[in-house]
Amino acid sequence: MELDAAAYVSGLLEEAVRMRASDLHIEPRSDHLCIRQRVDGFLVQVDRLEKETMYPLISRLKVMGNLDIGEKRLPQDGALTLTVDGERVDVRVSSMPTLHGEKVVLRLLRNRSELMSLQELGMGEEERKRLTQLIKRTSGLLVVTGPTGAGKSTTLYAILQELNREEVNLVTLEDPIEFQLSGVNQIQINPKAGLTFARGLRAVLRQDPNIIMVGEIRDQETADIAIRAALTGHLVLSTLHTADASSTITRFLDMGIEPYRIASSLIGVAAQRLVRLICRDCRGKGCHDCRQMGYRNRTGAFEVLSLKEEFQPMIVERAPLSRLRQSFQKAGMRSLSDVILEKVMTGETTISEYHRVVDSYE
Repeated sequence: MELDAAAYVSGLLEEAVRMRASDLHIEPRSDHLCIRQRVDGFLVQVDRLEKETMYPLISRLKVMGNLDIGEKRLPQDGALTLTVDGERVDVRVSSMPTLHGEKVVLRLLRNRSELMSLQELGMGEEERKRLTQLIKRTSGLLVVTGPTGAGKSTTLYAILQELNREEVNLVTLEDPIEFQLSGVNQIQINPKAGLTFARGLRAVLRQDPNIIMVGEIRDQETADIAIRAALTGHLVLSTLHTADASSTITRFLDMGIEPYRIASSLIGVAAQRLVRLICRDCRGKGCHDCRQMGYRNRTGAFEVLSLKEEFQPMIVERAPLSRLRQSFQKAGMRSLSDVILEKVMTGETTISEYHRVVDSYE
């Protein structure tokens, strides 16, 4: 099969952008090349090519991403920028050797369309009010939590846009920097060069910051420094991977953080998931725009925990997770399950989507 690699790749990327794909996978299989897009969190096959097309296609992608086309044994990372229908899209390119050849994954980052405000995240009025009150604080640790792909970075950028003012020094430590924000001092973490989250955070504290965003708390050292910053007059924003808001406390305990330090520094947690919305064009029946899936686009579902002084004794005494969760909900925190169920009742999503999301963490 003759393949014009340049033309094919150009068309492939344009289609991926127009279909709102977040990722594009070029996967070598034993007897063919599989092309898949990730749309609204799900991978969908969009093409199947003969195996002999693999080398020119992969080479073209590696050249565009400034990767070494001669290196096929080691993973590589690169980037490129393209414009589709007047929209600039940054693309991260990753190659990885597999059993049947090199696989390439492209992550599509839309600089404008993916930057959302707090009002656009899908947050309920009650949850948005709680979060807005939390980010008005001048000190303390605020954590956004959820699994990979739950939209934590989108939420953090929405918060940063709310907080970005001329009179404050706002500094971020990110890996990677997904969007450039004017007026924000953004630092790219580089572990290979020795610039870790912990080392970067120590340096930032010498830069007279008001607000610090740490992309992710991955270890005890970073957690210790973030908590110290929160206790010494800084508002610190970060993320964790936990099932819900209450689990954030037990996660910090598992890291080895003393409970009294958690109680005195943690001011709030926003736990989130992404829920698929019923396609407006077909009302769930399936059409071209939703690839016959019945869903198009996603919205956030949030539970927002505001930690009051009354909860501190429970944290200090290492109360079990079940007791913490019960106390937080009794004090008015709506659970993720309740929030998603409400979206079902209002016709935004389906009961099957509710079970898909809720059953994955309960």
